[in-house]
Amino acid sequence: MVTFYCKKTCRTCQKARAWLEAKGVPFRFVDYTKDPPPPELVRRILAEFGEGALRRRHPRAKELRSQGPEAWQRAINEDPNLLIRPILVFDDGRYAVGFDPEYWERLFS
Repeated sequence: MVTFYCKKTCRTCQKARAWLEAKGVPFRFVDYTKDPPPPELVRRILAEFGEGALRRRHPRAKELRSQGPEAWQRAINEDPNLLIRPILVFDDGRYAVGFDPEYWERLFS
């Protein structure tokens, strides 16, 4: 089973959820605006993706880009909507961010 961090009203998340359901992938849905991913996972995502882990469309993303990982972490703690979505977390600790059907197909094959 995977944990699926997302936001119910996000269109990308809705597509990702429909993909998981269509493929029969068991998942636990977590609305990350109410129950954000653990800080350690956020740190790992920021370390791997840098400023790419910030949602481009978020109003604060542009101002934060030049501030670095510590500022990003604080901002995400205050407003989880800054973090890219969706996020899949596997039981073995692996994770994937964003929705790319071709990549997800490889993840689950």
